Amino acid sequence: MLVLKPFEINIRNNNLFTKTDKLLVAFSGGVDSVVLSDLLHRAGYHHDLAHCNFQLRGIEANNDTEFCINYAQQHQQKCHVAHFQTHDYAKHHKLSIQMAARELRYQWFKELIQKHQYNYVLTAHHANDNTETLLVNLVRGTGLKGLQGIPEKQKQIVRPLLFATKVTIINYAAIHKLTYREDSSNQEVKYKRNFIRHKVIPELKKLNPILEQTFLNSIQYFQQSNAIVSSYAKQKRGEICAEVNHQFKIQIDLLLKEEHKETLLFEWLYDFGFKSSQIQNLLESLKSGQSTGKQFDSFSHQLTIDRKYILVQSKQLLTNEEYTINGVSDTKHLPISLYFEEVKKARYSENKNEIFISYSDTIFPLTLRKWKKGDKFKPLGMTGFKKLSDFFKDQKFSLFDKQSVWILCHNDCIIWIVGHRIDDRYKITDSSVNILKIQKPE
Repeated sequence: MLVLKPFEINIRNNNLFTKTDKLLVAFSGGVDSVVLSDLLHRAGYHHDLAHCNFQLRGIEANNDTEFCINYAQQHQQKCHVAHFQTHDYAKHHKLSIQMAARELRYQWFKELIQKHQYNYVLTAHHANDNTETLLVNLVRGTGLKGLQGIPEKQKQIVRPLLFATKVTIINYAAIHKLTYREDSSNQEVKYKRNFIRHKVIPELKKLNPILEQTFLNSIQYFQQSNAIVSSYAKQKRGEICAEVNHQFKIQIDLLLKEEHKETLLFEWLYDFGFKSSQIQNLLESLKSGQSTGKQFDSFSHQLTIDRKYILVQSKQLLTNEEYTINGVSDTKHLPISLYFEEVKKARYSENKNEIFISYSDTIFPLTLRKWKKGDKFKPLGMTGFKKLSDFFKDQKFSLFDKQSVWILCHNDCIIWIVGHRIDDRYKITDSSVNILKIQKPE
């Protein structure tokens, strides 16, 4: 029982969950998840199981699934099972097999939480996993953020075995004569984590036999150090950065005056998915003085160096799709909020997110799209046409501003550069009978 008591103390002292919570255990059938489930049974925590078959190991994977189902039946538990087309998912999303499996796994857990009202999903990560994660992140270059190890509690994901080493877990299974499955892929050093597990860590343990405990202690210091750095970066973010129209803007001249600019950039751009190597290239470009227009991409965001700013924007806002609007109430499918309302009278407004146009039944369908090269319109108050590219230049639009602005059109005619300027051809006149108000909420 050398594990059970610390297990119960860890749950209680860190407020991980209670015996009234509805718990779901991520259950592979391996020694870690079997020991976690057994500990929960002995400690009096009722729980269900969730088993993923990633269909990567043929018969072996199917035998794992059968073992998990039998285990649940023996312990009178519910066992959720999902079969994933992991290779296809990885190929479609351009991910490694390991990353694809991770995404599929946690997406499914989220679905199970919502469908069955589980309070927490428990995973069997342990101290050795923490050590491996720290080393993997050190190799990747994730800064202090990546050296904090695996969080013990992260929203509805809980990892109550992080205090225990792999040896402790295996010894517990042997003492209690627990049966479990061995995953042969865990021995394949072609995977980065397995290479570190089987090749790197054994060598490090020759220098420090209690490596896992040392790393657990170090992780606490890293967490505290990261809190200090994050607090400083947050303060500087308020001085140097701004968020305007869904764009994250960093003022270049103020950034370059900072002594710790590399760390600040890493703190600000980490959550957007940018890598340390990209941040280093970004800084080198800024220092060269010839960086305007240069772009960097993460999986979710695009970064552009403008004249005075570093601009970051979600790729979802840079779509080139077109959307058809068939009537005043046909707006739910649009990528931005637009409201159409028939009104009896127009009123003057300085709000650029609100326009009034002459209205008739023939105005629909309308099209909402991004601007195209060669687009032109007749700005309100002008008699001649103006290219949108020239309008953008006059308005000092950044590249992101151009990419993210929406254009509302009737046939081939531009009605409104949304949030900026109405076309003179659609303005209200003395002969206007029906009036349509179009609004983009701020």
